Amino acid sequence: MARPPNLRQQRFAAEMKRILSDIVREAGDQLPELSGCLVELSDLRVTSDLQHIRVYLLVSPAEKQEFVVRLLNQHQRTIRYLLAQRIKNQVRIMPTVQFYADEVEMRARRVEEILKNLPPPGRDTPSQE
Repeated sequence: MARPPNLRQQRFAAEMKRILSDIVREAGDQLPELSGCLVELSDLRVTSDLQHIRVYLLVSPAEKQEFVVRLLNQHQRTIRYLLAQRIKNQVRIMPTVQFYADEVEMRARRVEEILKNLPPPGRDTPSQE
């Protein structure tokens, strides 16, 4: 069973989420492939040794989610370099960064879509007037 994150991990994760969201936003300005996409960091998880960061993304439009995740992972070295420039005095070992599609949100969207397309509930008994 995984241990709950300690206060240090929580603070580090919050700071990394802020910095990485800025980096991803700036990358969107520089990469023409990301034009027309809205990228949001929905969650960020840090290992207990602070050496690995898992970033979960939501992308709008949803059809481009896998493409954007793959693109950001291809530019992972550049993103890690930009991160290092901002936190080099705060950590001893620069964490690795991996991007993932936020499956939880995708499933929630799918459930909402299914529920929206269901017929309205019928009445079990006919009303008598």
